[in-house]
Amino acid sequence: MRNWLKLVIVVFFIAVCAGAFTLSAGLYAQEGTDEVEQKDISLWDTIKAGGPIEFVIIFLSVAALALIIENFVTLKVENYLPHDLLMDYEELFETQNFEEALAIGDAEDCMLSRVFTAGLIKQNAGFGSVEDAVHDAASAEVGRLQSKIGVLALIANMAPMLGLLGTVTGMIIAFNEIATNPNPTPGDLAYGISQALITTCTGLIVAIPVSAAFFFLRNRVAQISNELAIVAGDFIDRFRVES
Repeated sequence: MRNWLKLVIVVFFIAVCAGAFTLSAGLYAQEGTDEVEQKDISLWDTIKAGGPIEFVIIFLSVAALALIIENFVTLKVENYLPHDLLMDYEELFETQNFEEALAIGDAEDCMLSRVFTAGLIKQNAGFGSVEDAVHDAASAEVGRLQSKIGVLALIANMAPMLGLLGTVTGMIIAFNEIATNPNPTPGDLAYGISQALITTCTGLIVAIPVSAAFFFLRNRVAQISNELAIVAGDFIDRFRVES
């Protein structure tokens, strides 16, 4: 992993934690009966107050950032359907130099070459076999792209659910304190309530930007899929005419 990617992950980690716990910065603790002294709550204290579920949500946020950056960098039409490679294929197809086209497919491993290679392998089996092979290969490639961003959708759905789980467990802790302590103080209930609120807030902070990134990247997948459909269609039409 590149150094800049590591740096961005660290920055995102800090930003998510800081945003999730902004409201906790003004917490006060009462000491004695006549004076109130402000108590600073550190970021680490707030994270710990969120309980084990908080660490799971933070881990998901870091994983989501790495996936978002990787997909934003790589999920582009030119990376999957290189224009120069397509032009090379077109020249070879014009001269019906299919053996060299297969050799290009072995040397250049990308979506375009895999789809064309699947069709070229079936060229002697008839047009129907070529068409089926290209369609199957294109469908597999599109499915692979959708799987790349599908994890983001999973994280976007899991984060608020984990936040809700933290809310429930935090309230259970608070009510157990009430049940076992006849005269609980606000301080006695603070741990459970803090866990309930912190995990909910963090879950939403993770889910909202990840959902936005998923929809943006889904549009990129759709764009690549449409371009692939056009290219594959032209390839199939070429063999339809020749047959």
